[in-house]
Amino acid sequence: MAAALFMRNRRWRYTLLGVWRDWLRDDGQTLIYVVKVLLACLLAMWISLRFELEQPRTALLTVMIVMQARTSMVLAKSYYRFWGTIVGILASLVLVGLFAQERILFLGYLAVWIGLCTAGSMVFRHHQSYAFVLAGYTICIVGLPATLNPGQTFDIAMTRFSEIMVGLASASLVSAIVFPQGVGDLLRNAVRKRYRDFSGLLRSLNREKLAGPATQAATLRMVGDVFELESFHASSGMESDYSRAYRQRLNLLNAEFMAATTSFHALEQLLRRLYMGGHPHVVDALLVLFSPIQSAVVLHQREIRNEQEARHAALTIKALRDRWPLHVNEVQSSLPESLTATEQLDFATGAELVQRVLEELHAYTNTYAGLNEPGARLPSTSIQTPRLGMHFDPLAALLAGIRGALVLTVMAGIWILFDWRSGIEAITIGMITSTLFASTPSPSKTVRHFIIGALIGTALLYICNFQLLPQAQGFLMLALAVTPAIALAAWLTTYPSVAVVGTGIFLIFLSHIGFNQVFSANPVTFLNDAMADLMAIMIAGLFYNLIDLTNSHWSRTRVARAMRELVQDACLQALPLQRAHLETQARELLLRMGAARRAADAKDKEVVDWLLSTLEIGHAVLVLRAQLATVDDTALRGRIEQSLSHIARLFGKPSSRLRHAAIQSITRSIDQLQASEAQAQLPQSSYRELLTMLHFIRGALLDSDSVLSLSAPLSQPPLTTQELSHA
Repeated sequence: MAAALFMRNRRWRYTLLGVWRDWLRDDGQTLIYVVKVLLACLLAMWISLRFELEQPRTALLTVMIVMQARTSMVLAKSYYRFWGTIVGILASLVLVGLFAQERILFLGYLAVWIGLCTAGSMVFRHHQSYAFVLAGYTICIVGLPATLNPGQTFDIAMTRFSEIMVGLASASLVSAIVFPQGVGDLLRNAVRKRYRDFSGLLRSLNREKLAGPATQAATLRMVGDVFELESFHASSGMESDYSRAYRQRLNLLNAEFMAATTSFHALEQLLRRLYMGGHPHVVDALLVLFSPIQSAVVLHQREIRNEQEARHAALTIKALRDRWPLHVNEVQSSLPESLTATEQLDFATGAELVQRVLEELHAYTNTYAGLNEPGARLPSTSIQTPRLGMHFDPLAALLAGIRGALVLTVMAGIWILFDWRSGIEAITIGMITSTLFASTPSPSKTVRHFIIGALIGTALLYICNFQLLPQAQGFLMLALAVTPAIALAAWLTTYPSVAVVGTGIFLIFLSHIGFNQVFSANPVTFLNDAMADLMAIMIAGLFYNLIDLTNSHWSRTRVARAMRELVQDACLQALPLQRAHLETQARELLLRMGAARRAADAKDKEVVDWLLSTLEIGHAVLVLRAQLATVDDTALRGRIEQSLSHIARLFGKPSSRLRHAAIQSITRSIDQLQASEAQAQLPQSSYRELLTMLHFIRGALLDSDSVLSLSAPLSQPPLTTQELSHA
């Protein structure tokens, strides 16, 4: 009886312990973050009041802006907040010094500055983008009040700087001391999750998947994973001294991941085309060929969970590589003798892609397994490991800058024309709105959520200013008065779907909280400021709708054209485009437009299809050009170069005529390659890659479901020989 009771109690303890762990992992993290935001805000408020700073709310706003769940992210954001503030203050001092008596010139140059900062926020990513945002609206916080009293410009600048530094110090101190959470674990978990997701994608390849509709969600998620990992990596340097070798290994891991996902997508597309084209024997043989790779990424009938288990998988994949030629011969010998020459070439192309997936999976797994080995050397690899650079549309950045400048011009015009008492507050909020959300995937939708937050913040502000603060006596009562609104806003920001609503509450509530050095709350001023805030946000939202750089047909067309230009560069550049650069440029173009976060949006399907086509054909072109250097036959080399030229023309301006020309040119290259003495003169591997990549590109261009069919359908008859020579 006692033993049964003991076991029952033990089970209850294990159950309660599991519930506690789940709570700590989910709701517990949210509670910790809310507590940290509250403590940082109260600390900043106490220090500001203690040192009698003019506007303690500036310190609270700074806490709101830089506070993150992870300590290193707070430090990284604080670092860029510091430099953004310095640049903004210096610009304010220069403009006020030059144009203090010329309001129109001051506002004109201010509009130019806002435009440059907004454009800069579109060019850079992550916290660097945020520094440009800060440099933009800091000049409104410092420069606009200084125009009313130019003699106090330096004092205003130093006061605002002091308040911002108090906010930065408070946020950093609380984040580092109270339940500190590093980004290292987050980075490690992201790497592990990405490997599990990719291995799951490999295991999901079967006949049933080929028979179903093509899905893009997994591919888009992996596009975002590359840049999410880079963001974590950038922040991790603020909390620990990561070695140069470790940073290089993470860059290599990203490059290998992109290469492996592109090769797998190319293989899946080939299998889908063969399945839809009625070649079941070839499809079945290629799936059998691929099955050992699927088994290699599984350990004890489950997924690979960590680096130690990945080491075991890397050894398994290496053993598979060693016996790969034998495995290919076994599968090839099982093919029926009745296969046509085209079907045999289909199998050879598929086998080449499967082998490429195997090689790249081995490199990726090997790097992942050695990620946490501090003394390990980087593996010898041909894959380039460039940093993820800044690939952007210059015209989109220019238009974003013009949009920010126009918002300022309109707000300043209203301020001057109507001698608006709340004009400075309106311009400041308008500039924050027009710069802060410029690089988001859907600025118009973000502004709508921000307006909801602003309305809630205005209601909470009224209750606090006119009901709670007049009754507050001492710091403790003051803290109790502001805590509910701050806690609500902090809680909302932990949920991605309503995070912008929380930001709106924070910004409006803390911008107009009724205490500075002394309590002040005037109903008329409150209403004027509330209407000014809402008007400024709506004007910024209106310009986001008028100049939509992420969700308009114009932006989609430009992104698609930029992706096609990458294929042109791969075909024609004197120095061939490196594969890693092709991968990063194409993926970032999609990510900057925001389509990777709108996977379910039918309007973005065409752009996503262009991404996949660019990676699929672009990589095949790069392989062709790499192997073309081994071709000594001048006629054959010229024929293949002519085919590359036709591909470049097709992607430069897609049309049915150019599509037929490219297909026929590639067919002639294949015929000449097979008929010439190249097979005897070339290394077997070079000949095989030239033949299979030409066949792969031809198959992609012949695909009726290709994105090319939207602007270059194959319904028209093929070109004659004379027409082909002029195409």
